[in-house]
Amino acid sequence: MLDNILFYLVFLSQIWLLSFYYPGKILKRVRTVLKTYPPSKYPKLYNKSPDYYELGAKIYQVMNKIILLVGIVVICAIGSWDLSSDEEVEGVFTLLYFMLQMFPVMLMEFSGYAYFKQMRKLNIDGTRRADIQPRHLFDFVSPALVGLAVIINTACILFVFFLDPTPYEIGSDVFVISISLIATNVLFALIIRFNINGKKLDPYQSSKDRTRQIERAVKSLIGISIVASLFIMLNQGMEHFQLDYFEAVTMSLYLQFIAWLSLGAMLRTLRIEDINFDVYKEEDVTAI
Repeated sequence: MLDNILFYLVFLSQIWLLSFYYPGKILKRVRTVLKTYPPSKYPKLYNKSPDYYELGAKIYQVMNKIILLVGIVVICAIGSWDLSSDEEVEGVFTLLYFMLQMFPVMLMEFSGYAYFKQMRKLNIDGTRRADIQPRHLFDFVSPALVGLAVIINTACILFVFFLDPTPYEIGSDVFVISISLIATNVLFALIIRFNINGKKLDPYQSSKDRTRQIERAVKSLIGISIVASLFIMLNQGMEHFQLDYFEAVTMSLYLQFIAWLSLGAMLRTLRIEDINFDVYKEEDVTAI
């Protein structure tokens, strides 16, 4: 049966967005930096040879091509199964594939931390540049958005309780969702605090660039918190009204929206042309 036609369209969108479109944007970004800001003029930007970063970009490209192929195989396999079954597609397929799609991104993040750690080690400049003006949460996000996140998270817990007003005990939907939301938001709060008050990863990064980076991280995490609560309410509502056949579609759309709030936000707001690369140039000691 082809009752899951909407799922195929949405899942194809997930395959294209996370295994073709965003990887292509990231690769273009890396290669633009390598070409426009070479080590001969911007030595502080490189702690290894350009060939090393080219190889890393190539590995990232190959991994995403393989994952793209896996996605096509998966959707064909689901289609073959769908023709001989009356059951609906489970949302877990989109979640598992999303985790596979995020694997190259996670490797990139870990390599980024190692890159900045090495950069700090090689930074022999004894001068420490610090912002005198203290940074606070509402310097990067409006109180209204934070308040909206609190309201929607609270509404999510109340909504789940309204659908299933069972005693508040371990194992109940209200308990599990409440603990999950609290734990997730505490984790987000710690990440936000580290971004605002923690030591900057890039020792050469300009104050303006760091401010823009912090703002992007804070808004993305708060946005994800809001979207996660809305998704839980939608998912619980569909389960209550026995609309399970939309589960895979809504799961895929939710995961794509999360990617848009994280990877997409990074690509939109931290554009290469807006970054101050002069901080990576070799200092002219003769001018001192």
